Amino acid sequence: MLYDEVTLNDCFGEEIWNKQALSELEQKETIATLKQEMVKKNPHLKWKIVFRELNGSAKELFNIKLKDILESAWKKYKEIQSYLGDEQTANNEIVLVPLVEHTVTSEHHPKIEIRSGGILLGEINFTILLKLFLSGVILKISQGKIRGVSAGKCKSQASVSCEGVTLLKDESREFEF
Repeated sequence: MLYDEVTLNDCFGEEIWNKQALSELEQKETIATLKQEMVKKNPHLKWKIVFRELNGSAKELFNIKLKDILESAWKKYKEIQSYLGDEQTANNEIVLVPLVEHTVTSEHHPKIEIRSGGILLGEINFTILLKLFLSGVILKISQGKIRGVSAGKCKSQASVSCEGVTLLKDESREFEF
């Protein structure tokens, strides 16, 4: 996989939501209230169709690039900070910084809003917990910025929850970039 193209979706693969968890989610007070508000404000909307669309649309929330997550974390490493922000470095100078095996932990809170006629009916909030175990990573730094990764392996542990219900948990996906 190309480093610039890997997203959280690649960490989850083609997993689908656990059907039992979806049923449990539908019973949550927040979702039940949303369903009632939706029907009250727009009786033509069918909850079953909206909920099915929510399930399909949720995967789009995971189009967060791993590049952004990793580079945000790497910029905090003291070893790397000395090479960053120095845009005065000669245009043709490239610094390769090998990193030891390390772990990056990240948490994200995407949401889906339900709207009808421009009116916000409610929102459904998700929590994504991600742990990336990295090895063999070599950062390519030029002009004070991380310009790429020339090698690396990544193993992920990831989970998605909504309203306290775990919809998806994956602990074994591994890929190279």
